[in-house]
Amino acid sequence: MNLIIDLSNEPCLILKQGRNKIASHKWSGLYQLNETLLLEIDKFLKENKVKLKDVKEIKVIPSKESIVSTRIAKAIALGLKS
Repeated sequence: MNLIIDLSNEPCLILKQGRNKIASHKWSGLYQLNETLLLEIDKFLKENKVKLKDVKEIKVIPSKESIVSTRIAKAIALGLKS
């Protein structure tokens, strides 16, 4: 299972199994990712009954508007992988 953090428009989490999209979740707050991203990931995984250990890969699609938000998302993704 893969978790995608898509920052290309508004923040969006996408859960995929192979090529199949299982679920997605959007929220506003591109410039508050340091406060919201971990909470949103936790809520999203709980809603879909997925444990973090079941997520094999976490990808980040960068934002065109905010380099800082992209870096925050990448740092969180690296932290969750370990």
